[in-house]
Amino acid sequence: MSNPIQFDDFFRLLNSVKLGNSKEKEKLDWLLAEYEHAKDCEGPYDELGQIFCHIGIMELYEYVGTDNIKYIHGLDNSVWNYLEVRYGETLDQRLVKAMQVHSKKHGLISKVSSNWKTNEEDIIRNLEGLAKYVSEGIIDIVK
Repeated sequence: MSNPIQFDDFFRLLNSVKLGNSKEKEKLDWLLAEYEHAKDCEGPYDELGQIFCHIGIMELYEYVGTDNIKYIHGLDNSVWNYLEVRYGETLDQRLVKAMQVHSKKHGLISKVSSNWKTNEEDIIRNLEGLAKYVSEGIIDIVK
């Protein structure tokens, strides 16, 4: 990727919510709503990354069956193992796949390429890496 991207605000909020800061949950929800449509992005990978942060959290909620980040953080390894068996995939695999499917379903590659006058080939080449970056960041915090 050409410019390094970071989602420090997102990951910091997610960590605060994990630690039980209920006021931060509202901020996280607000940020995720903004990220869903990538309102204030600074480039093609920032745009995709914001959308991926939103998808990743929504898919996390779906995977575990709750939107309580503190509760999710407290889940025992046996629960994570059960969920992997139940769904036939790890949380990481699930999040990355959801991001890729969403990208394809909504034509994000061509939209982002057009928005930022970027080569589609570059975006395609970096899409999975970006999805893994976001997914790993979410999992590192919540697990």
